[in-house]
This record gives sequence, structure tokens and C-alpha cells, in this order.
Amino acid sequence: MPGKTNISARQFMILVLLFSVGTILLHTSSPLAGFAKQDAWLAAILGTVGGLLNVGLFLAVGRLFPHLTLDRVNEKVFGKWLGKLINFCFFFWAFTSSSFIIFFVGDFIKTFWEPETPIAALNILFGAVVILAARLGVETFARSAELLFIPFIILIVALIIFIAPQAQIHYIQPVLENGIRPVIQASLLYLSLFSVASVIFLMIFPSSVSQSKTAGKAFYMGILFGGILLIIVILLNLLVLGPDLVTRNIAPSYALAKKINIGDFLTRLEAIIAFNWIITTYFRGVIYFHCSLVVFANLFEIKDARPFSLPLGMLMIVLSLIAFPNTQAVGHFIKHIWLFYGSTFGLLLPFVLLCTSKIRSLFGVPKHN
Repeated sequence: MPGKTNISARQFMILVLLFSVGTILLHTSSPLAGFAKQDAWLAAILGTVGGLLNVGLFLAVGRLFPHLTLDRVNEKVFGKWLGKLINFCFFFWAFTSSSFIIFFVGDFIKTFWEPETPIAALNILFGAVVILAARLGVETFARSAELLFIPFIILIVALIIFIAPQAQIHYIQPVLENGIRPVIQASLLYLSLFSVASVIFLMIFPSSVSQSKTAGKAFYMGILFGGILLIIVILLNLLVLGPDLVTRNIAPSYALAKKINIGDFLTRLEAIIAFNWIITTYFRGVIYFHCSLVVFANLFEIKDARPFSLPLGMLMIVLSLIAFPNTQAVGHFIKHIWLFYGSTFGLLLPFVLLCTSKIRSLFGVPKHN
């Protein structure tokens, strides 16, 4: 993208929070309960702690070349050709992840709201908004995140307050009935969905964050606050619906919001959770697609990637229509494949990058900024 872009540390924190919550808010309680049953909330706590540790790894990578994006750092550390090969794989991961987001939103709207509407039409409509935001750049969608963050917080707090009186403690008892192993399995799944994908922010942090001294703290705060919100929502799902119903429901948080009943006047407020989920998932998709555009431009030394936003966006929408044949395939992908797919870039890549940089410095290879 042409020109120097800068966002504030506060905007960066909001983007991290919304990204980390996106897609997880609505669906993830179900696979977590599938592994850990009534202990799914413990898995969320462990996964959030792991996410904070993960941020430490990302910050260490960000300090290697503070003025470069992750793809440029790859070329600096691994060399031009190996770096470009890694960057192509990174582009493919970010690009396919953005198409998965388009599918999730289209599938949700078709399933719960518009069963008669072809999913292609829904994917095109949502994809068009994602393409437009990515084309306008990080400063624009960071400002829109600031505006939407206030209603997001108000609605999520309202959901918690309205549904909390229906909580029944016996649904999460006994604790650790099946031992610690299922909790660890569930926490790894949660970690892969919650924070591993946040490696994408190394395309923005610290090179495009103006307040570099507080940007690292903002990264931690975004992950921490996002984790706390998810822990509360997952715990409420278990306390109100029970682990069996949570496991069987493809969108337990949506079912949770349906149970709100305030004096037989305020009822079925599932729009609260649906609005919040679409907002957070939208920003997750925008960030994936924006960063894939930047990596694509750098791969081919293109100064301005914006003309490619439409053709790549069209490919993204087409991929969203063929990526998953049905909702069951999505569940299989999330439970059995995403952990390894996401961790390759969110854990393995930054770890190898950091180790290679340290080895190069030990052997006296000069570091050029």
C-alpha cells in the first residue's frame, strides 16, 4: 500500500481484541465442550494464558526489525528466495483464512436467518464489504473498529447481565471429572483459534503503530480482554445450557441469547450476540484479507496492491463457496486440522524466525535494518 500508515496503540488494541473474539464468540463453545464437557471454561482459561505467552513470542519477533512487516523480516532473516517461498505460503494461509471467514458468515445467515437465499449471494454481499475495507487500508478500518467497539461492549455486557440469573452451578460440576487430558486438548484447540492466528498482526505491528512504546502493552491488553470476554461467554453457555446441549448445538451462544426473558417483555434477544459476532468476524476477515494483499504486493514488488483487491477478492469469494461442502466439514476442519494449519504460521514460523535470527547474530552475520 502506498505511503506510510499509522494507527494508535488504542486502535491496535481494539483490533486485536475484535480479531481474537471473531468467529470464536458464537461457535467455539461447542467443540470445546465436545473435548472437555463441563470443564470447557477451564480450557478457555488455560488457552488465554497460553495466548498471553504467545504474544511474548510475537513481540520478540517484532523487535528484530521494528520498521518492517513480517514478510520483509522473513526475507531479511531467511534470505531472498527462501523468504519469498515462506511468504508465498504465508500469503496462502492468510488468503484462505479470509475465505473461510466469508463462508462462516454466509453459512450462519443462511442457516438462521435466510434459508431461502443462495449462499453465493450472501457471500458476495459480505465479501464486497470486506474487499472495500481492505482496499481503503488499515487506518480506515481501524477507525471504524473504534466506532463499533462501543456498541460491541454495551451489547456484550447487556447479554451477560440479562442471562446471568439463569445460571445453574451444577452444570459445571464435578470439576475435572474426566481428568486433565481433555482440558488440555480443548485448550490447544482454543489457543489455535484464539491467539495463534494473531501472528497476522506482525504485518501491522510495530511498523504501522505510531506509539511503539505502548504498542506491546496494547497487544497484551487486546488478547487479555478478548480472553476474559470469551471465558465469561463460554462459562455462561455451560451454566445456562449445560454441557450436553452446548456440545450438540452448532451455535450455542446464539441459543443462549434466545433464552433471555426479562418480565416476558424483553425476550429472544439473539440479535445481540449475532450483531457482535458479525462485527468481530468482519474485522477478522478484513485483517486477513488486507494482510494477504500486502504480502502479495511485496512478493511481486508491487508498490500499490489496491488494484488487485478486486480480482483477489473475487477469488476469495469463489474459494469460500468451494472450501467446505457442508457444516459438518467445518466442524471436522476446526477440531482436527486448524490446530496444525494455524500453528504452522502462528507458532512454528515465529519460533524458527527468532531462532534463526539469534543463530545468525552468534555467527556474526550483520543485521541490516
